Amino acid sequence: MKDKPKLEKEQTLSEAFEELEGITAEFEEGKVGLEEGVPKFERGLELAKKLKDRLSKIENEINEIKVRFKDVEEPVVQEVESVPEPESEPEPEEIDSEQIPF
Repeated sequence: MKDKPKLEKEQTLSEAFEELEGITAEFEEGKVGLEEGVPKFERGLELAKKLKDRLSKIENEINEIKVRFKDVEEPVVQEVESVPEPESEPEPEEIDSEQIPF
């Protein structure tokens, strides 16, 4: 199980996601045998859980920051002068086929 040491080192989100993508690609391409597949599958689930937990924490932090700075986040609405609508082209007159000189 050479994948386990990566658990000890704190991975960035990007590194963890890349590792999970690599494991997924190996399974999709059929490069993983049954015996080595079980630990890789377990590692993939560990990574998925880790990513989900970290993304959830980040989302909570962002929401807390938004609450603290809610005054700043409100959009400033500027009144814009109304722009006159373009004049529409006049409807073409119907031409009687008897008026065409050919």
